[in-house]
Amino acid sequence: MKKLRYVSLLVALFFCCFGFSQVANADVIDFETLTGPSLFAEATPIPQTITIGEATFTGGVILDQTANLPANQTSVYGTISPNYVTGMSNPITITFSSNITNFFLDVYNGQTFATDFILADNAGHSATFNLASNLNGGTTQIGFAAAGNEITITQSTSVWDFFIDNIHYNESLPSVPEPCSMLLLGLGLMGLAGLGRKFQK
Repeated sequence: MKKLRYVSLLVALFFCCFGFSQVANADVIDFETLTGPSLFAEATPIPQTITIGEATFTGGVILDQTANLPANQTSVYGTISPNYVTGMSNPITITFSSNITNFFLDVYNGQTFATDFILADNAGHSATFNLASNLNGGTTQIGFAAAGNEITITQSTSVWDFFIDNIHYNESLPSVPEPCSMLLLGLGLMGLAGLGRKFQK
């Protein structure tokens, strides 16, 4: 009986540590191999259609070492309203060669005020997120359980200024518990098993 309890406990601990932490074939896109100017007005052509792997990006341009964007100084894909530079659009659209599952990315607010962003796919799913102003960090990783083959990222203001980078799809959303969290859960289960043993005596 004692041996069976320890075997059961070890099996439970194994599944807590490894069985529930999903490993997916991660597909990640960034723009680090591309270069551009640091200002929207210096980008050519406007807009730029960029294809990387299975994804095609439309509505914006590649900027590198972007001026007035302290949150990210690598290459990003961004858009700005015609009040500043003409030719770009809100939303930025990402079209995939086939349907995807789960989608998240880093979004950078170029505005000097907090604003909402809307992620949507062409299968009827959407999510809204609020980002702080550019000078207060203005970045976060946002995502949702997408299902279609087209994603739009929209800033919900009539005057827009935003950027995207580090696009993830076909992998678990970041809210999935990390293996370390599962290890803590496993240790808690071991403690409960020890208490159960104590009360049986």
